[in-house]
Amino acid sequence: MEKPPYPDFIKHSQYSACGLKDLLAQGRLEDFYKRSKKLLKENGRIEDKNTEQCQNELWTFYYIAAAPLFQMDASPEIPASWREDKTLDYDVKTSAARYIATQDIDRLAAVLSVSREKIAGLYALYAAKILHDIKQNYDPDLGEKQKRQLQEEEEKKRLLYRDRKIDINQANFRSILIHNKISTEDLRNNAAKMRTDSLEKTFLNLLVEYFPGNAALVRKYIKLAGYSDKEIPDLIDRTVGREPKTEFLYKGAGRKKRMRP
Repeated sequence: MEKPPYPDFIKHSQYSACGLKDLLAQGRLEDFYKRSKKLLKENGRIEDKNTEQCQNELWTFYYIAAAPLFQMDASPEIPASWREDKTLDYDVKTSAARYIATQDIDRLAAVLSVSREKIAGLYALYAAKILHDIKQNYDPDLGEKQKRQLQEEEEKKRLLYRDRKIDINQANFRSILIHNKISTEDLRNNAAKMRTDSLEKTFLNLLVEYFPGNAALVRKYIKLAGYSDKEIPDLIDRTVGREPKTEFLYKGAGRKKRMRP
């Protein structure tokens, strides 16, 4: 993923983006997301920021977009590092994408002395990466997979108990762990679906604002967010729809055939 065009800036430890870089490098994901959440709440208006602060903000969005999501492994135990807030990563990334969508990129470009196109490209890329990662974490078949997982775990537990490798208390504890894991999986899966549905409209509105009249660029970033060519028409319909400012997205015979009445 393309980095902000300020390679030397991130070397200055007094800026918060440098701290995020260090937390990611150390693999401290929970601390990274907690810190990012705090930074997003502290963000003020562009009008009140100098060049260095705007550069710091660009790097902050880059690291939030680039950061991996929490992942559950095959163990039934929930990772201890993120038990307190099981959707913290989704929440922070969603907040970052929404914050990006509210930015005055014309003013930001002026403060940073770069082109509007450069800022629009970076922000569209970061928002696309955020939506892509959350969207990919939703599994529509999770319920069926969990049923098989429960059956396998019950059979494993039965055999261990039969062979006296575990006692009744240990067997019950295994059951609690697996049910807790499934509960967390359900929570995160539902959250991924909800965040995806919510971010789709934010993302499409952002693209229409950033690239008016340029359907090719809009399509480019939609595909970077994880949508196929076949999915794009319905995505446009259910988010921004057909109105004067989005008419350019509906041009072309192939697109019109896909239009809803």
